Amino acid sequence: MLKPDGKLLFIEHGRAPEQRVQEWQDWLDPIWSRISGGCHLNRPIKRIIEDAGFRIDHFETSYLPGPKTMGFLSEGMAKSR
Repeated sequence: MLKPDGKLLFIEHGRAPEQRVQEWQDWLDPIWSRISGGCHLNRPIKRIIEDAGFRIDHFETSYLPGPKTMGFLSEGMAKSR
């Protein structure tokens, strides 16, 4: 729970928009989550934040250098509805 007028700042890797990258993310995720302490490659970050009751005010995506399967980032700011 945020304080009144609080902001949720986030940066998370998650599900890429490209179909081929998504297929690799889905294939790798069970292995990746075991070796990375429960981290997941294929979660739809924007939907998760909105489904949790937040309104996203700023949202950007990008790829980090390296493998696209592990480097798709979502970052932004959200507030409680």
